[in-house]
Amino acid sequence: MKSFLQVTAAVLASVFIMAACTKTSPLAGLSAAELRSGGLSKMDAGDPAKAREYFEALIGNSRADAAEAEYLIGMTFYKQKLYDEAYIHFQQVIDRYPASEWCDDAQLMKGETKLAGVLPPDKDQLAVDEALDEFTGLLEEYESSPLVPEAQKGIARCRELKAAKLVAVGKFYKKTRAFRAAAVYFDNVAVDYPEFGGLAETTFLAAECYENAGDKDTAVARYRDVVGRYGESVFASRAQSRLALLNP
Repeated sequence: MKSFLQVTAAVLASVFIMAACTKTSPLAGLSAAELRSGGLSKMDAGDPAKAREYFEALIGNSRADAAEAEYLIGMTFYKQKLYDEAYIHFQQVIDRYPASEWCDDAQLMKGETKLAGVLPPDKDQLAVDEALDEFTGLLEEYESSPLVPEAQKGIARCRELKAAKLVAVGKFYKKTRAFRAAAVYFDNVAVDYPEFGGLAETTFLAAECYENAGDKDTAVARYRDVVGRYGESVFASRAQSRLALLNP
């Protein structure tokens, strides 16, 4: 049988636990404007986790600000490099508040979260394709959005990474002396990604591969392309030297 003191202690402990559980959050008395401002201040101060508490409270406080709060919660996770969690909240903005002005922002950030997790160009690049889909989605779903130029920049970054992947594969085959396979990859860069900034190099590498594969005519054509199209590049002089040897 428990003593009076044991029973009393148990009762007091229960009271303290209940009091702790029902303790009012220090954010409960703040207005929507104060919650938003407080969260943004915490973000600016480099404390996204604390900022998230304000934005979560804002969702419950103001229906009118819920979409923005959801978006800002996504941004707190993005700041912490927790990209999967960030993506979920950006998607929730679109799913829960489809008429909100924050939907195009969320769509853009869906692309940014995918792109932020991209592996080096010699690794699997599924995330690049996913990011490309998200940026393209903004152009299709929110064609009048002022964020369209940002989405277009995102698409350009994705295409640059996809081109870099082809270059990496081509260099791998060239290193293993599979010259014709390598040349195909280098040629495909110019066909699929004509805006790629490294076309002078890839065209020169294709020429080298054709030369090493014994296809002199195609090698000469590629070296001439380097000279004619990329005359200001460092590869132009190297191509000239190879042409002088192949066509003395």
